[in-house]
Amino acid sequence: MILLFLKSIIIGVANIIPGVSGGTLAVMLNVYDPITEKIGNFFLVDRKTKISYFFYLLVVLIGAGTGIFLFANIIKYSITNYPKITVTVFTLLILPSIPYIVKGLDYKKKKNILAFCYGAIIMIIFILLGLKYGDKTAGAVTIQLVEGVCFTKVYLIKLFFCGVVAAGAMIIPGISGSLLLIMLGEYYNVVYLISSLTLSLKEKSFTIFIPLIILALGIGVGLVAFSKAINYLLKNHREFTLFFIEGIITFSIIQMWLSI
Repeated sequence: MILLFLKSIIIGVANIIPGVSGGTLAVMLNVYDPITEKIGNFFLVDRKTKISYFFYLLVVLIGAGTGIFLFANIIKYSITNYPKITVTVFTLLILPSIPYIVKGLDYKKKKNILAFCYGAIIMIIFILLGLKYGDKTAGAVTIQLVEGVCFTKVYLIKLFFCGVVAAGAMIIPGISGSLLLIMLGEYYNVVYLISSLTLSLKEKSFTIFIPLIILALGIGVGLVAFSKAINYLLKNHREFTLFFIEGIITFSIIQMWLSI
């Protein structure tokens, strides 16, 4: 469980770096299958298994939360001041995982080649969308938030939707939830909220918890929904799914470098 906790911290850190996929690192750290399986089947198993699943996922949740909370300011500083060094480190972490994802599978099979190409195409589309929309809405909303704009119902609904979308991105290896949040104009808001959590507790100001709770609810819904889908695909179309993921991960490295 200690090793799982440490791996979850790494996944949490990855999830707050634009262009870096927590799902990719989960695959590399050999915890992707068990996490998606346990989330996807949580409500379908018997009580004893459910308790076991619960404690496993609780360790993952606490570890990822710890990584996000402790490293929010550090990552924000490093990606701002040393973007190339930061991305180089994560590239070196991702590269070794690529050949092992489909180890032992027939890479010459036409179906598997097509799956890889489909994954690559999806990633290329995502990269192009990131280049077109990624930087347009990043800063303005953050300034408004810092200045104390009220959390309206419309904004909270948007934040819930962002949580669902980001969770889906977290589950799918190669796709960065943080970059999706940038495209939706909420990444810097979320980083600001997380990095301001300690100060808010000291000042006994709990307003900041409202958007974080709404975001967490969205992430929870997204994780359950997308985990079920991924778990089904891995069980029934494993080779196709893994080669599809391989295509996404391979081109996600390009996405990382373009996002700095």
